[in-house]
Amino acid sequence: MIPHIPTMLLMIIAASATLALSVGWVARRDEKEGLQLWTAALSLHAAVFILFALRGKIPDFLSILVSNVGLSGSYALLLAAIAQFQQRKLSPLVLWGPPLLIGTMFSFLMSDIAARIVMGGIVFTAQIAMILLALTSRNHVLTGRGKHLMVGGALLMIATLVLRIVTTAFGTEDIASIMRETPVQTATFLVAFVSLILVSNGFVLMTKERADERIRLLAKKDRLTGLWNRIRLEEAGQTEMARLERYGHPVSLIMIDLDHFKGINDRFGHATGDLILKGFAGIAENCIRTTDVLGRWGGEEFLIILPHSGLSSTAQLAERIRGSLEQHIFPGGHKITASFGVAVCQSTDTWDSWLGRADSALYQAKAAGRNRVETELLEPGAEAADPANTGLIQLVWHPSYESGNELIDAQHRALVEQANQLMKAILGNQSKAAISQSIGTLLAEIGQHFRDEEALFATTAYPEAAYHRELHDRLTARALDLAEQFNSDRLGVGELLHYLAYEVVAQHMLIEDRKYFPWLAAASVDA
Repeated sequence: MIPHIPTMLLMIIAASATLALSVGWVARRDEKEGLQLWTAALSLHAAVFILFALRGKIPDFLSILVSNVGLSGSYALLLAAIAQFQQRKLSPLVLWGPPLLIGTMFSFLMSDIAARIVMGGIVFTAQIAMILLALTSRNHVLTGRGKHLMVGGALLMIATLVLRIVTTAFGTEDIASIMRETPVQTATFLVAFVSLILVSNGFVLMTKERADERIRLLAKKDRLTGLWNRIRLEEAGQTEMARLERYGHPVSLIMIDLDHFKGINDRFGHATGDLILKGFAGIAENCIRTTDVLGRWGGEEFLIILPHSGLSSTAQLAERIRGSLEQHIFPGGHKITASFGVAVCQSTDTWDSWLGRADSALYQAKAAGRNRVETELLEPGAEAADPANTGLIQLVWHPSYESGNELIDAQHRALVEQANQLMKAILGNQSKAAISQSIGTLLAEIGQHFRDEEALFATTAYPEAAYHRELHDRLTARALDLAEQFNSDRLGVGELLHYLAYEVVAQHMLIEDRKYFPWLAAASVDA
């Protein structure tokens, strides 16, 4: 097939004009996504190639100088459109400096086509490189297939322009006129056509993908408060549970219920109730970190998911929100309090079991008089440690933890003491060898305790014995894996401490082990 340059120019003109009409048709007057600027760039691009096609039939001033300034201007408009899409501003010099430079240089190079190709190609390549940098900038992340189409089109243009510059500069491509059908000239216009389609479709697809993402986010937002709804909260919870399972990072949950909220609605109306719900959402948002996930669970219930947070630091945040709410006076002089339940996720948890423990703690808070924070572990004898260092609690033995079995109680007390010794070793900045030794001692005591427990199950009618053994296997395997990661410097000591001291010792002892205490007592009576 013999290439025909005028036909290729006509194809580019038709494609540019058609795309300009199509994009302009869908771009609204209040468009903030850059589509209007891209429409202007496409229109200018069509006009530029009309001038190219008329080379020799109109004055050179128009077909050479004005057309190349216009081509540079179309690239500047595309860059401006991308910047608008990213919601950032660019310096006018960055945008309009290249067209001015092209106009100045070409004024002196009207009779030297080779020099125009080389100098113009350098400026055009720099402009497209800026477009490519904008698309791939880490500071203004763009995702999706649309971005990839645009990047592909930009790379094609850069490669072709570089080839055109090199072949012209070294004299291997003799271009006497724009209509000369040389391999590089043909490739240039072919790539211009393909890149036009890729970039334009990519830009439109980017705006569509952003609109789709906004719709997805709206579907996960509570319309009244603007907070996340149940769908997003459960997604975030599952994500953090997976991160806990993989990396050992602690994650905690706060369940909140506004006290006597139904009375507010009954006495003052739902408008006042809605105002209080939105006000509480603002109070909570001012207290949490940017990484925390706050949402409305339903009615007057709210949830906060706190990544990288242990029990003590989470309880302190809950108390800060509680105190802020208690002091707040809503419009109309209304005041309200809330009850809080705190639970830390275990690697053996499901979403429902984790949520259930937070709900149980919340129930305890309401049963104890409301306007208070209750946690699943802060019973008498559990005292807060320095959350800046560990985010855990200092475990202290309390008589309420006793089972009545001398062996089990002695082992539980020893585990509590050894967990605290590990915590002291870490807080005391002891050597890694000393910390590793403390970890080894704790792991050995945990293993012995698990074996003795399982032996006791044979003497009881505990119906969950098989499940309890499975928990032992999972906890042990995870503990050994994390210890190996710590020893090989692939895991921080904080994550390992959280798992051993909190999840294996405290959580397992105070939640799972206590489930079989009644069967131990029954077996003792029978004996």
